[in-house]
Amino acid sequence: MSRPSNIRLRFTLLYGVALVATVMLFSAGIYFFVQSMLINQINNHLRKDLATVINYLRIDPDGLPNLAEIGPVHHFRVRDGNRPLIASQEWQQSGLDPLLGAGNPYPAPHSVRVDDKRLYRVQSQLLPLDEHLYQIVVAHEESNYRRTLNTLALIILLILPVSVVLSLLVGYLIAGRVLAPIRSITAKAREIGAENLAARLPVSVESNEFSNLATVFNQTFERLEDSFERLRRFTSDASHELRTPLTAIRSIGETALQQQTVSPECRETIGSMLEETDRLVQTVESLLLLSRTDGSALQKEPVEIGDLLDDVVEFLTVLAEDRQQQIVFARETSLTIPADPCMLRRAFLNLMDNAIKYSPEQTSITIRFYRTPDQGTIIDLLDHGPGIPDSDKERIFDRFYRLDNGRSRDKGGTGLGLSITKAALEAHGGTITLLDAPAGGCLFRVRFPATPPHPNS
Repeated sequence: MSRPSNIRLRFTLLYGVALVATVMLFSAGIYFFVQSMLINQINNHLRKDLATVINYLRIDPDGLPNLAEIGPVHHFRVRDGNRPLIASQEWQQSGLDPLLGAGNPYPAPHSVRVDDKRLYRVQSQLLPLDEHLYQIVVAHEESNYRRTLNTLALIILLILPVSVVLSLLVGYLIAGRVLAPIRSITAKAREIGAENLAARLPVSVESNEFSNLATVFNQTFERLEDSFERLRRFTSDASHELRTPLTAIRSIGETALQQQTVSPECRETIGSMLEETDRLVQTVESLLLLSRTDGSALQKEPVEIGDLLDDVVEFLTVLAEDRQQQIVFARETSLTIPADPCMLRRAFLNLMDNAIKYSPEQTSITIRFYRTPDQGTIIDLLDHGPGIPDSDKERIFDRFYRLDNGRSRDKGGTGLGLSITKAALEAHGGTITLLDAPAGGCLFRVRFPATPPHPNS
């Protein structure tokens, strides 16, 4: 049997087992203590009854008949050697005689069962007196004692399941209180990502294990934030520094191409150099965009997503018509969020531009903008291109990742388009996933939360 994975449940079970075991040990202790106390009481009665009968034999033998009739000893028998001398009425009615022989059968207190319902505590003693050897046997019925023990056992059996339920309930509540700081730390840690590393876990004012754990996590987040910030600054600074020499290289190359004295071989070399320069410029610009999405440089304002998609579709329609393609935009809802319009526009441009580049001619690209009650606002983009293998679906949003050698390079890409799209959407609270298209191609799904932030927030 496997152990429960839920810590609260495991704590509850352990607490319940410990408490139930304690209750059982305590109940067993009470039961055996009461049993011992009641037996000692009966044994004391037997000793007193023996002493009473012995006193009568020594002091007033003629008073034994009165003792047999009116007590206070109710169950006793006296034999003179092998000859019966006297027995009380209760003794004669008890049926003990057939079970007891002559001599000294029970010098110590002993329990004797007469039938299924009657149990007696019996003790005997031999008394030599005036050339006689008397055998004295006294008995005491254990019915009341047994009834008391049975009642106590019943009470314990009734209390046990109640104690089990109460122990589990109390254990569950205690575990909830004990693990509450863990839940708080977990919930806050789940909210912290690369985009909000400045957030910190709540630390209790009390110095305990949980506050120490939160402090260690906060120190880790602080180191991660510093590393991310250094990486952002490096990417941004390097991109800025590269723009100037790249621009200079392009100007020099363009100027060289205008010279009439340049040979055809040199023109071809300079042309290749300019193509690579343009590709480097695109990479630098993409890195600058990524650094903006990673940082806090977004200039947000209220943006209506449907209108933004309209502009992107209108802008790319000419490119689609050159490839004899058709863009179908089904707008079924509206959504206004605080966003950086340039960054969000670039995200959708990259997505639609890829669909146009990799779809065959004379095909359609479908964009559907709609809302669902459970998933929020959704934008589906479906093309009829070659699709993406399952082994690459998890990595297509990685930076500089290409499906095959030269594929993006042949199309003029840098391997950063989908990375920029993903980063830009996540910076605005959205997500993007690649789904299996029913008829082939790619189906990208962009989703914004069901309750987007207020435009003026």
